[in-house]
Amino acid sequence: MAWMVLLAVIAIPVVEIALFIKSAQWVGLFPTIIIAIGAGALGIALVRRQGLELLLRARTQMDQGDLPVGEVFDGICLAIAGVLLVLPGFFTDFIAVLLLLPPVRAALRLWLSGRVGVVATARNAGPTAGPQVIEAEYHVVEDRDAPKS
Repeated sequence: MAWMVLLAVIAIPVVEIALFIKSAQWVGLFPTIIIAIGAGALGIALVRRQGLELLLRARTQMDQGDLPVGEVFDGICLAIAGVLLVLPGFFTDFIAVLLLLPPVRAALRLWLSGRVGVVATARNAGPTAGPQVIEAEYHVVEDRDAPKS
């Protein structure tokens, strides 16, 4: 796993540099810079819009008493997309745009659900938990100096 992270840290900048060079050769340096900045700005606007919609859906589900598990996953994907859009480059922008597409997120959620196990534990400390019973041993101590009534 560590070698995959190292490979990504090395490969992604190399791919980004190669894409910038090819793009500058095809359309020129100035248009390449404008496209990179424009793609990031447009992507951030999309992340913001989808993020607000996501918050509303999650709020609606919580108001209905449901856990917004899908919305939490989508929120994580949108956060990753936002980070990737801030990074300069076409490859990271492409990955971010993929994460912005709801069908891609649904497919990713389905793929990950088969590979990730979740263990849930529940603690019910509310009023419906029933009375709390404390077991103890005791003995009665009489106070000899107390006035008798």
